[in-house]
Amino acid sequence: MDTVHQVIFRWDGNQGRQGTGMKAVAHSCTAERAEELGRELGPLLWVSGAAAPRPSVVRTVSRDGDVMLVQRWPTTDRGGRPSTVSHVLIGAPGTLKTRQSLGLAYGGWSPRESAEQATGQLRPVACGELDALARRWLPEMEGRLSTVQRPLILIAAEWLRDPAQRISLLMEEEEPPGQPGPDPAPLVYLGLFLLFGSWLGREWTFATYDTVDSHPLRLMCVPRWEPDAGGPGPLARVDVRTPVQPQVEHKAANRLVKHLLAHPPGSPGLPQLIDGLRNAATLDRPRRQALLKDFLSADRPPAPRPAATAPQPDPGPPTGLAPAPAQAPEPTLLPPPVQETAPVREEPSVREEPPARERDTPPPPVRDLAAPPPSREASPPGLEVASVREELRNPLPRNALQRDLLKERLRGLPDEALLDVLGSGGLPPEPLGMLLDELGDARRVRERRPQMQRDLCREVLDNGLYFEPNGLDPESASRTAMARRAAELYLWAVAPLTRDARFLPDLRELLHRMCRDRHPAAGNWLWDSIIAPANGVAPDLPADLWQQIVRDVHQKSLGPATTTPAATTQPSAPAPATAAPDPPAFGSRFSELTNSPGCVVGTGVGVIVVLLAIVLIFA
Repeated sequence: MDTVHQVIFRWDGNQGRQGTGMKAVAHSCTAERAEELGRELGPLLWVSGAAAPRPSVVRTVSRDGDVMLVQRWPTTDRGGRPSTVSHVLIGAPGTLKTRQSLGLAYGGWSPRESAEQATGQLRPVACGELDALARRWLPEMEGRLSTVQRPLILIAAEWLRDPAQRISLLMEEEEPPGQPGPDPAPLVYLGLFLLFGSWLGREWTFATYDTVDSHPLRLMCVPRWEPDAGGPGPLARVDVRTPVQPQVEHKAANRLVKHLLAHPPGSPGLPQLIDGLRNAATLDRPRRQALLKDFLSADRPPAPRPAATAPQPDPGPPTGLAPAPAQAPEPTLLPPPVQETAPVREEPSVREEPPARERDTPPPPVRDLAAPPPSREASPPGLEVASVREELRNPLPRNALQRDLLKERLRGLPDEALLDVLGSGGLPPEPLGMLLDELGDARRVRERRPQMQRDLCREVLDNGLYFEPNGLDPESASRTAMARRAAELYLWAVAPLTRDARFLPDLRELLHRMCRDRHPAAGNWLWDSIIAPANGVAPDLPADLWQQIVRDVHQKSLGPATTTPAATTQPSAPAPATAAPDPPAFGSRFSELTNSPGCVVGTGVGVIVVLLAIVLIFA
């Protein structure tokens, strides 16, 4: 563990069928081990795409537990085409520790020119040499943490919400001048490491810059987000320029970051997390939120851990190191392009975990929220419902993060509160759809009390809420998709109560209008709601209602000029109960919606409805 190996990877052109592409052109380990590492690192050895090329550093772990630190530079191959040259450090577990790696990522450990020309056998690198390089940069990094306060808060909030998430941070695309030092990504990562330490229970892997966020890394910075990037595990995409609606996780993250900036810890992980919220990362979100609320409601943050009673070896690389020199020398781990590097005196390796240090008394609880905007830390239920109602009434478009945050707020409200918001009206299409989606959640439907189920059914029937607009303007939405979403709403809100006499008049009118409507979307709705419901449950309709369906479909098949025979079971057109107009019924909403073209359905739907109804009536 006194040394780590190093390997240089470059595009080496055609060297036979088994030697084409990115090759280990120089290494201190065996050639076989170098080739194995190249196969394992795979696409992490180069950066491709239309984004501006720039230096970057990757930290990851091999299948056998070795730590790999990759410094990448944009270059050109022998034919002048864009390529990447990578300098990889490989160490056993316990070497290339997180904070050391971040210091090296900030300042670099070798020049690009040497990596572009290195060949053959290299020497192993002393761990003490790497410590010395990282020590030059870490004091400066910790002094600049306040410049990345907002991304620290936003990312910390994401990890407090779900510690299993990978993080993709949107950053500026311009290439930083010179070495990776000006890049803010290592600063953000260092701040997060000092915040969380081992609390997340996962290895700290990262890329300071890449063009995709689908690699199996915990932290990534990318210049743009590609749709459906995929990748292993949940991914949270963070844009520091986008306003967010603060939740309990944002408020807790704000307090933790403020404390970090005022009192940098001697060892990674704030005591508020490592001690006060120990094991909270393994809990489900509701229980973790409860702990965070307790943390926020405390008069002052938990006391820090006591200082060590005896001096300990200086950790590497810690906060209280000697000041960096005015001009840090250029790293020289690789031989220069034209001459060998002078032997470097090896220094003893140092441990990652430093001793705890004396700290000032913790500051009082943070009362402001720099980013996201300030909000009351605890809201009574009524105020929370009012706040959600106002947020839903906001017609402005939302990005993915804002939608996710709004969905989380809806998920935290009980059915009674959601029904109250639904009944207040005035909701634009997109938030109305989000509200109905939450009310139709399978868990809510399964656990819903009978009275609440009836209240929701009445709200849907009275206000014509069958057409959840799928997040789009009705004029541009697919009528087929709208009919399908309307059927989904019918199946969880209305279908379970079709035998309840209180809802039969409304149900008769609904089915009458749908069966007589000649637009293909009406046939789509009948198919998804009555003929072949997605839940596989056969419609439980009274026999006289099945007769009405057969009669209406039969009359529609005869043409528009045919007069419907009078029948006591066939309702006449409903008349308004008062001078004020009634809310739009489902059929009228559907008829208005389907006047414009958009969906096509098979002409056999009516025949199938008739046959199905006859079978169900006379079976």
